[in-house]
Order: sequence, then structure tokens, then C-alpha cells
Amino acid sequence: MILARITRAIREQNWFAVALEFIIVIAGVVIGFQVTAWNAERAEMAAETVIIERLHADILNVGDERWDWSADRASTRGLLLSASAKLFGDDLSNLTAGECNAVSQSHVFNSPSLALPILTELESTGDLDLIRSEQIRTAVTANFLANRWAQEIDVAINHEIFNLSARHPDYFRFALPDNPENWNPIFDGSARCDTGGMRNDRRFLNELADNISKSGYFMVAVLQGPNESFASLHEAVDAELELIHETE
Repeated sequence: MILARITRAIREQNWFAVALEFIIVIAGVVIGFQVTAWNAERAEMAAETVIIERLHADILNVGDERWDWSADRASTRGLLLSASAKLFGDDLSNLTAGECNAVSQSHVFNSPSLALPILTELESTGDLDLIRSEQIRTAVTANFLANRWAQEIDVAINHEIFNLSARHPDYFRFALPDNPENWNPIFDGSARCDTGGMRNDRRFLNELADNISKSGYFMVAVLQGPNESFASLHEAVDAELELIHETE
């Protein structure tokens, strides 16, 4: 239809009509491209919203167990340091049950993962660019870097560990509780230690020192760094979704 009108206008040398028809054609093409771009942008915005909502759900599902374990590891680290005053320092008193228990589990360097399924999926598909929020993108990058650094440190720490109660059985005794159904001797405080024997065994002390040193790196690189980046990502997602969580 338009082509026929343009042909007729050229034949009649009606250049105004020719120009007008060309303007109409070009305007139609531009409007068509613009509508397509708008639709694509709306689709991307909808996809981004779905991704961010899934990201928030994953964050809520992953966090709690990690925080409990982090608090437990921090407590164990504190007990190890107080035990050090008795085993390496001038305090000649015996280890408490808590300190003995901390020594018996001083080789434990593991933690619940903070990996988020939606981020793993987006990384594998190359769809991370669908997240346009600069705050979330920055937090996601920090989260990836913290987790990968934590993985490297975790591998290095666990390359050689000293399970002291297995390597030095004469210094540990585990008291069986009245109800042993769920007994977990390494973690439930049932360990009892021969403080004097430990204090006079150079090999034992050196291996304990190695575990204590590793526990410091573990707290900072494997727990604290990823925990902080995870919390920052949660804040960025909450801000984008305009969510406010009640704090205890």
C-alpha cells in the first residue's frame, strides 16, 4: 500500500508526497524498534525481579546454620586461647572441661557452605548481567571473591591437621553421659584432659600450636570474610526489594 503510493507520487513528481511517505515509513520503523526495545526492557526487568526474589529466598535458606556454627567456632577459639595460658604459659592450673573439649576438637576446620544456588546457576549460564542493580552486582562480586579465597584457605588448612585425641590418647578421656543415645564426645563437653602430661609433651604442644594458628586463619578467611560479604549481599538485596527484617 505504501509502496504503491510512493510509486504513484514519483510518477506524478509529487515530491512532497514522496517525502511524506518516506517520513511515515521511517517513523514506523523507529517506533517499531522502540516498542521492541521497550518490550525487551520490560522482559529483562521482570527477569531481574524474579532473580532477585530467588536470590533473597536462597539467602534466607542458607544463613541460619552458618551463624550458629560461626558462633560455636568463635567460642572454641576463645577456649583454645585460654587453654594456651595453662599449657604454654605460667598458669599451672588444670584445663577446664570446656578448655579440654576445645583442645580435643581443635582440628575441626569445616563449616556449612554459604553457596547460593541462584548465583551458581547464573554464573554457569552467563546470565549474571540480568542483575542491573550496581549495589547487588558489587556485593555479588565480593561474595564470589570471599568464597573462593575461603575455599583456597580451607584446602590449605586441611592439608595436614592434628587430631590430638587420636594422636595422643593418653592425655584424653571421654566421660560417658547417663544418656548416651546422642553422645557426641568431641563436641558435647565430655572430654577430660591430663593437663600435666600435655604440658610436658613437646610434640603435643607443637601440634596444638599448629591447630591454634590454623584456627585463627580459619576464623578470619573461612568464616568472617564470607560471612561479612554474605551479610552485605543480603543488605543489598533487601534494599532493592525494599524489605526490612526484624532484628532480634
